[in-house]
Amino acid sequence: MVLLRISPEIDVVGDVTATVEDPSGLLAWAVVLKECKALAWRSDDSGRGYVQVAAHHARAPIRGQVTAVLAGDRHPAYWSALGLDDLLPGESRHLEVEALSAAWDVMPTTTESVTELPPESDGQ
Repeated sequence: MVLLRISPEIDVVGDVTATVEDPSGLLAWAVVLKECKALAWRSDDSGRGYVQVAAHHARAPIRGQVTAVLAGDRHPAYWSALGLDDLLPGESRHLEVEALSAAWDVMPTTTESVTELPPESDGQ
């Protein structure tokens, strides 16, 4: 993406994959990509789970398959909410894009990413 900012003339012909850090990033890509397909899979060798959204893009600046991938093992609650606990190494499962959002809706709210507020002043 840095190249796109440096040169507006660049035209990527080929596949592009972006990794996302959390389910909300995956959902953002699912909204942006037109007619995307969702897929969950486990690697044959490591057994690690992934969830991805992908779509074909035929206009500049990218012409090819665009894929966003989330490491499902880093988000076990989301993986479980998608009903993927029984997915074995080497297996894949097609998902409805709407299922990604539905699983996010039932995720527990945590305070891990909430910054602590400063103490209230006593008016001085």
